[in-house]
Amino acid sequence: MTNSAISERDLRARQRYDRKEISVAYLFLLPLLVGIIIFFIVPIVETFYYSFTSWKGVGVAKWTGIANYIKMFSKDKKFGLEISNTFAFVFGSVPLTLMIAIVIASMMNARIKAVGFFRVIYFLPNVTMVAVVVMIWRWLLNSEYGIVDLALNSLFGIRPAWMSDTNLTMLSMCLISVWSGVGYCIVILLSGLQSISPTYYEAATIDGANGIQQFFKITLPLVTPTLFFLLVTRVIGAFNQFDMVYLMADNASSGAVGPVVNSLRTLVFGVYQSAFADMQMGYACAKAVFLFFVILVVTVVQMIGEKRWVNY
Repeated sequence: MTNSAISERDLRARQRYDRKEISVAYLFLLPLLVGIIIFFIVPIVETFYYSFTSWKGVGVAKWTGIANYIKMFSKDKKFGLEISNTFAFVFGSVPLTLMIAIVIASMMNARIKAVGFFRVIYFLPNVTMVAVVVMIWRWLLNSEYGIVDLALNSLFGIRPAWMSDTNLTMLSMCLISVWSGVGYCIVILLSGLQSISPTYYEAATIDGANGIQQFFKITLPLVTPTLFFLLVTRVIGAFNQFDMVYLMADNASSGAVGPVVNSLRTLVFGVYQSAFADMQMGYACAKAVFLFFVILVVTVVQMIGEKRWVNY
C-alpha cells in the first residue's frame, strides 16, 4: 500500500472522528441551547410583541400599535422620574465604586501582612443577600436609633433622615450599592493588577518615579482592560437595579405611591409596578423595551469609547 493511500485513509478516519466529536459537543450544548431559547429568546420576542398591545397578563392581548409608547413619553409623569432616578443611580454609584475599588486593590496588591484576610473581608458584602444588606443599612441609617445618625449627632450635631428625606434617599441607595459592590470589583481588579510585570515598576523606580507617578503612569493604564470590563458590567447592573428600591421604599409591594417611593423608583421598578401593581403588562413591556434600547445605546457608546482609553 502506497503512502498516499495510507494518508487518504488516515484523513477519512480523522474526518469521521472530528464529526463524531462535533456531534458529541452539540449534544452536550443542546440542553443549554434549548434553555436559552425557551427562557431568553422567546420571552424577548414576546416582550417586543406585547409592547404594542393592551394586555393584563391574562386573556387575549389587544393590538394598540404605539399607544403604549405615546403614553410613556407624553402622559406618564412617573416615567420621567424613573429615567432621572435611574441615571442618577448609575452615575452616583458606578464611578465611585470603581474609584474606591482601584485604590484599595492597588494597596492590597502590595506586599502587606494578612492581605488574604483583607481580601475576604472586602468580598464578604458581595456574597451577602441584598435583602440582608439593605435591612442592615436601614438599621444603621435610622434617624432615631441608627449608629450612623448617633455618630453624626455626637460629632457634628446633625441627624439626617436618610430613609425619609427625599433629598437623601437616592444618596443612601448609592452608598449602599458602593459598599456592597466594591468587594467584587476589588477581586477582579486584583487579577488584572497581578498580571502586570514587576519589571515596569523596577524600571520606573530606577528612573526616580514615586508611588503616585507609578500608579498613574503604569498601574492605571495597564489595568484599563479590567476597568473597562467592570465599567460595562456595573453600568448594565445599575440600569437593572430593582431589589434595593423594592426593599428601601416602604409599601412598594402594594403599589403605593409616595414621595419616598418616587424618589427611589427606577426604570425596572417602574416595569414591576406597571406589570404587577397596575396590571398593565403591555405598558410594562413597552418600558422594558425602552430600557433595553437605553442599555444597548450606552453599551455601544462604551464600546466605541474603548479605543480612546483602554490599553491592551
